[in-house]
Amino acid sequence: MKLNPFSKKTTSGYYARIKAEHADVKQQLDTLQTAAAEARADSVAKEKYAFDLEQRGSHHSVSEAERRARREAGEAKQRADALERDVRDLKAKFHDLRSIVEAPDKLESARATIIELRRRRSALQTEREQHAKLIAKLDKRIDELEQRIATETQSASEAMAAAEGEFVLPEALTKLDVELRVARATLENINGKLQAVDAEIAAIPGQINDAERAFKHHQSSVAKIELHEQLPQVYDVLARAAVASRNAGFSTHSERKLEIDIPHEYLESARAKLAAERPSA
Repeated sequence: MKLNPFSKKTTSGYYARIKAEHADVKQQLDTLQTAAAEARADSVAKEKYAFDLEQRGSHHSVSEAERRARREAGEAKQRADALERDVRDLKAKFHDLRSIVEAPDKLESARATIIELRRRRSALQTEREQHAKLIAKLDKRIDELEQRIATETQSASEAMAAAEGEFVLPEALTKLDVELRVARATLENINGKLQAVDAEIAAIPGQINDAERAFKHHQSSVAKIELHEQLPQVYDVLARAAVASRNAGFSTHSERKLEIDIPHEYLESARAKLAAERPSA
């Protein structure tokens, strides 16, 4: 289920305004960063020029050119510092707006990540079972081969001792030895794959926890977007209740605040809906 902060029939246009403001602030930030970089480059150049003049000048007196260069360098530094402060302030605003703008997509991305991680875990568990079965089969075959080789080796040893001429190693023993070496190499390879699968399986619970935390965080952000989309429709009644309560002396809070008790059934309904939005296990 894809969440949509505009699912209500009537909205305030809050999200659309935030997106527009985000785009505007992004443009302002790009322009300001360029200006700040140019101002810093100008400050560095003027500082260097003033330093060079001082190095070439007299150590006993300061020329008017040196004073002017030092003054201009100081002014350039002040401009660069001011612009960089403005950049930091605008960046903070930009990041706040971006977190709102990106919340719906990031929520869906977290959902997809959770689903994919669970699918991957299931696939890895199946793969692990296959590796385990093959390892058991190889272990059994290696035991059989070692027993047969021991028997064949004893037989060949007796034949070699009894031979009066050149002794030829039995072909069966050679084949068994080759098969044993291949089986052991295969077992080592499969064991390596099993260890890799186990390591990946062990990492998945932490990855799922991280994705679920991200999901809950972005779910909260989207819920706040939906709240802001609907709030203007109830501000009139909220403001009326707040002002009336204040006028009657029932409230010690500012008129800008109104304490409301949310009925238990609404909280339970919201809790169930939020839980239903999360990917099922």
